[in-house]
Amino acid sequence: MRTTFLTGTAPAASSRQSRTAMRGFKDDFYAWKDSLSKDEQALILKQAQNEFDKKFRKSDTFSQDLPEEKIQSFAKVLKKFFDNEKDDYKKDAEQRTPDYDALKNKAALVSYDFGLKRRVVEIDRDADRRWMYASMKARVAEAEDKEVSDSAPFEDAYKFSKDTAEKVHDFISKANSASSAPKELKGEIDKMLKENPPSDDFKVRFPRVLHERLAQKALALAQEIEDYKANHSEAEVKEFNTRTAPEEFLKTATDLIGPYYEAREANEKKVEDLKAFFRSQKKVAGKTKADIVKEIFKVMPKYSDTPMPPLDEEMLADLAKIPAVLEGEFKHNWGTAEKLYKSEAIDSFGNKYLLGVFETVKEAEKAFDEWNKEYEQAGVDVQESLSGWAKQQEAALAEDQDEVDRLRKQLEEARR
Repeated sequence: MRTTFLTGTAPAASSRQSRTAMRGFKDDFYAWKDSLSKDEQALILKQAQNEFDKKFRKSDTFSQDLPEEKIQSFAKVLKKFFDNEKDDYKKDAEQRTPDYDALKNKAALVSYDFGLKRRVVEIDRDADRRWMYASMKARVAEAEDKEVSDSAPFEDAYKFSKDTAEKVHDFISKANSASSAPKELKGEIDKMLKENPPSDDFKVRFPRVLHERLAQKALALAQEIEDYKANHSEAEVKEFNTRTAPEEFLKTATDLIGPYYEAREANEKKVEDLKAFFRSQKKVAGKTKADIVKEIFKVMPKYSDTPMPPLDEEMLADLAKIPAVLEGEFKHNWGTAEKLYKSEAIDSFGNKYLLGVFETVKEAEKAFDEWNKEYEQAGVDVQESLSGWAKQQEAALAEDQDEVDRLRKQLEEARR
């Protein structure tokens, strides 16, 4: 039996007890030594120093003993020390006796929650498509050393106080009435100002990328106005502040806003076209992948100046074994949906399990509930199986209990 795997008491306590007993013996020994006369102390010192001297061992000095009462006194010191050591040894032996049922008791106390948690993650497929096309356009522009306009449609709601809204209205109105203001935007800007009068709860939804660019320009103009004041008259500063700065800001806004919305609309059109492409899939009963390839090669010459190579017969033979539309792939929602929902199960250790991707939150939650029901039932089955196994093991141990008791008794006797 490998008792080293069982729980026992650390030996540090016995070590402390031994040191305590040794200190007690040391004190008693020095007290006994101090009771000796100087001649007696000199005698035992000389005998100890010449213990291995053959000539000295034959002398009368070596054979001389201390008085009987001093010997008896020292015997009491030794007896006290050995009695203490005996008690410490018994205590230490009891402490070192392992708890043979420690592992069993420890396992019985463990209670762990193996339950699952549900998580539904939204997948914005339109956002994925926008990012794909914007990234492609940016890479092309970078290769051609051109600038590309931002097209991210995300908007924030910006709230202004009534006083600030009035100032913004006045600023935009003056800029829009300037002679340099773009004529094609005058009507739209006037309409916007009329439909959004200043109020105590004035909010404007505006694309974040445009706001960041325009905010940078506004800060630059504010600094430019401060620098302008240092070297110009009050009249010149007023002219710059009321005319030049607004016109410059409006020009920057025009240069940014127009291309932004053009790029945004173009990107959005590509997104819609891609969804329309996947939604246009038709069921072609009885046809195979080989039939689809033949149809593609039939129309390709209309769109290509390069002659098409002949189709490989072996490839066509392999494709002829595959249906044109595989099960579950017809108008697949990954290509057609605007948003999808990923259903995940998370266990108590943080591991995630993908249960599927669905078109609605309700479907994603239902998938988890069904899967979790099976998971919990499997847990019950495993627990019942383990319980049955544990009972078998306990029964086997009960049959061998006499042998176990005999071994324990032998181990305990060996420690005495």
